Amino acid sequence: MRKFLLAASALLLLGLLAGCYGAHGAGGETNPAYYEQGLVDKSAAVVRGMRSDPAFRQIDVYLKNARGVLILPSVIKAGLIYGGQGGNGVLLAREASGDWSSPAFYTLGGGSIGLQIGVQEAAIVLVFMNDKAFKSALDTGLTLGADATVAAGTEGLTGEVASTHVFKDVYYFADVGGLFAGVALEGGVIHVREGLNKTYYGQTFTPRQIVLERKAEAPAAQPLKDALTVRPKAK
Repeated sequence: MRKFLLAASALLLLGLLAGCYGAHGAGGETNPAYYEQGLVDKSAAVVRGMRSDPAFRQIDVYLKNARGVLILPSVIKAGLIYGGQGGNGVLLAREASGDWSSPAFYTLGGGSIGLQIGVQEAAIVLVFMNDKAFKSALDTGLTLGADATVAAGTEGLTGEVASTHVFKDVYYFADVGGLFAGVALEGGVIHVREGLNKTYYGQTFTPRQIVLERKAEAPAAQPLKDALTVRPKAK
């Protein structure tokens, strides 16, 4: 019975991940990357929403000091007995100039992570504060809490000025209806979605080629890059 329930949970979670934004249809017939572009567009909307919401007022401080970011527009909590959680999203790197790369597609999953009680879906932004954590996620995958420390974006930063040595590896912002939600991300696994990357760019690129070597360009991702860019405040 236990094995059956575990298998059923896994199947349900895979179904949720596959259907987060609908199948390749209702427009996918003419655009093979319909689903992937939907993730990019929804990621841009998530970032714009957080940056304009006082509940997430600290996110700009993290973004302008970030090494990279993973945006998950819809992380779904699967029920049943053993549960699970997961969602697809996009990973981008930030250069010292403040410019952002094109997106690579990744997923966050894991049976031990969870949303707070009563929450079934959340938009989550993970901000990577150093090269070690970011490149680990980029190249080999990353287990939060084991390979990298993770904390809520409300912790550890009280002002506009911060130096990199005060940061933990990864900070998260989780949005449920405009509210900052509690999330237990320890045990969550970040790994690449190679098929989504190939569909979006029309050929095979490694995540490193996309976000660090800049060998793949995505003009349709410019609104997402703009949404992430923290510009100096006018004096």
